[in-house]
Amino acid sequence: MRQIAIVFLLLVSHLCEAQFGSAIAFPNNSKRTTLDTSPEFFVLNWEENTVLDISETPMTITVDSVGAQKINILRNKDRAPVLYSSNIVTPVCADGDCKLMHITLYWTLLGDYAGFDRSVEEPLTKHDHDEFLFTDYWKLHELLQDHNSILKRRAIDELVTKPKPSTIEGVDALSGATVKEVKESVVSGALYSCYVAWHLVHGKIKEELKAYTLGQQNEDMLLRMLNSAHTNYQMYALENLDQDQYKANFPRISELFKSGIPLVRSFIIKNMADMFVQSPSTMQPFWDALPHIDINTRSLLLQHIDTASEATVTTISTQLGVLTKNQLLKFLSHLENKKSLSAEILENLRRFAASSKEKNAYIVVQFLEDYS
Repeated sequence: MRQIAIVFLLLVSHLCEAQFGSAIAFPNNSKRTTLDTSPEFFVLNWEENTVLDISETPMTITVDSVGAQKINILRNKDRAPVLYSSNIVTPVCADGDCKLMHITLYWTLLGDYAGFDRSVEEPLTKHDHDEFLFTDYWKLHELLQDHNSILKRRAIDELVTKPKPSTIEGVDALSGATVKEVKESVVSGALYSCYVAWHLVHGKIKEELKAYTLGQQNEDMLLRMLNSAHTNYQMYALENLDQDQYKANFPRISELFKSGIPLVRSFIIKNMADMFVQSPSTMQPFWDALPHIDINTRSLLLQHIDTASEATVTTISTQLGVLTKNQLLKFLSHLENKKSLSAEILENLRRFAASSKEKNAYIVVQFLEDYS
């Protein structure tokens, strides 16, 4: 089956070369020198009045039957890199008639999928060259955001059942149904187009783009990533900032600890573990976030309870309802090691123990009995 698919793609290539000639014209937007509006389908935030200058890089991306196509870098008014893009043109054939797929792909500075622009003059098509509807473009956008799609692990011939290609039909016209595993994630009637687009976005170009960014990396870039709403940028910045930069940007980092995803939170708390001992008062924003963070991060935070101030411990005694059983036991173990407990903490414990709504109240009841 793999041999059939390879031969079939060669037939498509020859057919398209015969129909279009060896030179393929690029879409109109390939001549643009600036980008002043957000890509139509985009995963990043686009700030108002942004204007990005477009220039070529030494990098190219290889498209089957067409060859190398240029990778552009988009820079802001300060000449700082913001995005990468490429104006992709590749043939898609169906029922013996070949058309060109025009699409402008965008990548983040880390080589992740950022979005795409469609061509108004040359819309994407499906079987019988029916034009994509907006919902089809949106489905493609969702597919391209899935870096772990089944398309990553399957060859094109493994995505259809009982393929029976003719000698000139395109892959999208294979006689056979799209396998159930992938059917819901691709645009109906455009399996080949989706497959090609996904592999262009998530191919080896990702590491090439990231390496190119690394060559231009500076503190300003890292700080822009740190202040981005994009999780991968946040993580990259956190992984590359040194301890002095962590301290200098503590307000933003403590904000991310409260609002970020669990992966970001756990990385921050592990990377700042020494700060709980060296500067307990500085870490107060972390303790303030305790009721708002996920369970796993809360457990990581409570590992530092022995360095918390008395005021923090008192506050936590009013928040026992958000703690799991093990977290509650960890907190009570800390109280056991104290010479004495304040009247306020004891009152908070008694109130929790007396509550009929708290399933872990019995643990505090036992603690108070042992304490007295």
